[in-house]
Amino acid sequence: MKFKLPNPSIFLKLILTVFIFGLLVNLCVIFVIRLNTDNKPRKYLRDFVRKMERSLVYEVGIPPDTVKAKQICEDLGIDMRFEGGGKFWYTNEEMPTLGDILEDPESRRRFDEDESIIVDYRGRPFSVIRYPQGVFIIKPMDPQGFFKPERAILLLIALISLIITLLYFLIRKLFRPLKDLTKAVEEIGEGNYTPKLPLNRKDELGDLAVSINEMSSKISSSIKSKEQLLIDVSHELRSPLTRIKLGLEVGSSKEKIEEDVIEMEKMITGLLESYRADAGFNSIKPVKADLTELLEETVAEYDNPERLKFSTTEGEVCANIDMDKMQIVFRNLIDNALKYSAGEINVTLRKPAKAGEVEISIKDSGSGIDAEDLKFVFEPFYRADRSRSRRTGGFGLGLSICKKIMDAHKGEILIRSKVNEGTEAILKLKTIK
Repeated sequence: MKFKLPNPSIFLKLILTVFIFGLLVNLCVIFVIRLNTDNKPRKYLRDFVRKMERSLVYEVGIPPDTVKAKQICEDLGIDMRFEGGGKFWYTNEEMPTLGDILEDPESRRRFDEDESIIVDYRGRPFSVIRYPQGVFIIKPMDPQGFFKPERAILLLIALISLIITLLYFLIRKLFRPLKDLTKAVEEIGEGNYTPKLPLNRKDELGDLAVSINEMSSKISSSIKSKEQLLIDVSHELRSPLTRIKLGLEVGSSKEKIEEDVIEMEKMITGLLESYRADAGFNSIKPVKADLTELLEETVAEYDNPERLKFSTTEGEVCANIDMDKMQIVFRNLIDNALKYSAGEINVTLRKPAKAGEVEISIKDSGSGIDAEDLKFVFEPFYRADRSRSRRTGGFGLGLSICKKIMDAHKGEILIRSKVNEGTEAILKLKTIK
């Protein structure tokens, strides 16, 4: 059986990224410091130490005044040893002798060549200064008196660990909604279109939660609309089928049966034609056209001046439009107004305050649309009139098609409605001279 490591979580990936980034920054700092460091400062420091030590020797004398030398060494935090003329003196009995230091051949060679050298003895630097009267061995102050590397490393590790821990919990808190979002998507995949998502975030994850909620609502609405369409089509087909079956049993005339067959055929053809037409609404062939003239022609087709009235205070209003498809929009909106309203319908063309635009309004005084239904009216198959009588007909595709045509024209379609007060459809288009 193959052992498969689990995929690392986004939190672990983020922590590793921060850690690697910090490591690289530190390596770069060390590299730059080393690259820009030469031996000149060391040389200057060495010369300074030598001059200071010679001043010290001059101060204590040769051979040294032991009382004065001891006081100065205590004040400076250094140790000293003197050997010469058969005498020796030291401030610390652990100070190495000249013989100890000269056991190293390299140190002996340098001592023979130079009267003042710095040697390394048991991991510590010592200054050896040779005079005719004797030799001074000086142990400089311990750098660890000012800097404790072990303590500094432990403190640094503790601080870095604290920062990484705080960073981990901060990132975990920031990305906590991802678990809820993942669960919500899984629920949507299983058919639950009302997942509970946290909407109190004001960042990208909050926006994602809002988008998922909107998406699930639209999916739910679309599925319900299609289910309703299936029920409606089944119901509409069942009625003529029942009449045909009954007519065959009782011996109805051929003409009556043919009427029911034609009704079924129209219903199926209308649905298929709507689908075929919908596929071509994203591509348009715009030409310069007079919207006033096009609206007048469309309204005149209905031959119903008592109910359908067109008005405008503008003269010629031109726009780049696909005339055939724009007429489909006008007809769909007028058809809806005629179906769902028994009163007067006003078609108005006007120019709003914003320059370069035109508004076309189609307003009825019908039953109106409920606020809950209003936000879904552009969804395919959605019908605010769930009763779907034979008088109104339709399959809930008209407004969806209008929206696609207006989007292709870079225009806008708005539906304003109040229950029992009527509905107004507003089209907005860019005009040209």
